[in-house]
Amino acid sequence: MGIARPIFTGARGTRRRQDQAGGGGGGGGGGNPWTSFQDLTDPSGGQWTIIDGSGVNSDTSLAMDGDVLVFNHPTASKLFVQGSTMMGKAMIRSNHLEMVTEAGLQQPSGVASNLLQPEAVVYKMEVQFDTDNGGPINGTATGDSEAFGHKMTVIAGLVGYGSDQNGNPSGFGTNVVWLGSQVYKNSNTQPSADASTSLYRVGWKSYWQNGGTTTGYTWKNQLNAPAASHDSLIFQLGAVRLQAAAGNSKLATYGGSYAKDQPWNPIGIASNFNWTGMNDNATRYWNAGAQYWHPFVIFGSSNSNVRGNIRIKKINLLLQPLVGRTGIT
Repeated sequence: MGIARPIFTGARGTRRRQDQAGGGGGGGGGGNPWTSFQDLTDPSGGQWTIIDGSGVNSDTSLAMDGDVLVFNHPTASKLFVQGSTMMGKAMIRSNHLEMVTEAGLQQPSGVASNLLQPEAVVYKMEVQFDTDNGGPINGTATGDSEAFGHKMTVIAGLVGYGSDQNGNPSGFGTNVVWLGSQVYKNSNTQPSADASTSLYRVGWKSYWQNGGTTTGYTWKNQLNAPAASHDSLIFQLGAVRLQAAAGNSKLATYGGSYAKDQPWNPIGIASNFNWTGMNDNATRYWNAGAQYWHPFVIFGSSNSNVRGNIRIKKINLLLQPLVGRTGIT
């Protein structure tokens, strides 16, 4: 017995049946929710609200360079991101997640569309960096301790609000809960001259905790990088919640990095959450204080002056329907 082809809400808000979807496999840009990422790379494409923190300078830029998204921060300043402090530059998807309808499924009657439904839909966010040209984080020799993007970070995940932002999210601040995977530049050396597995740290961070990062991986922009070197951040929700979708119930969530072109290799993730995933209070996705969740990417730093650039090839989003306790119709 076959299953009906779902309606897909694409990256531009277009609703189509699966058999009408555009081409493309998991690499991004296609229109089939069973096989394709949504490509959200372009910050001027109508999908994002851009938020500037206090550390963003007049010469700081975020723009497409051909098909690559480049964050350039040439003048040193703090882009500190921690808790309610957000001094960097953030991209927040203007519309909150509606997992069921965005995956092409029928929204159940009597259930609020903004509530996350991880058993029915796989949620995965991927940031693939332009490692051929120096990404993820790099720079110039200027600044000694600030050279080559030292102490800069990229965080990609979800930010939650207690009310509907109506397409205009307010940004970060007190009681605006967020969590995400991160890559952090751990040294002031030039990647093309450094083969160290500690040049970058990867892991996660949240509103409540500085999180966990780990070393032990090389990235594809490094000296003599092997094929299994990493080039992407990954943020993914677990598939099952164990409590009611309300109050303090949590959902295991995973964040780290991997090599996109090595699909059977493991993910680099902080050892303190290897098996359980992130499980601090930021994963209370159904708490009344944070029920409207938006994908985000932050360009930030530790509590230090930084300068450098970040090059992103793709910001990919996957909302893939699953056959669960009810059939897909």
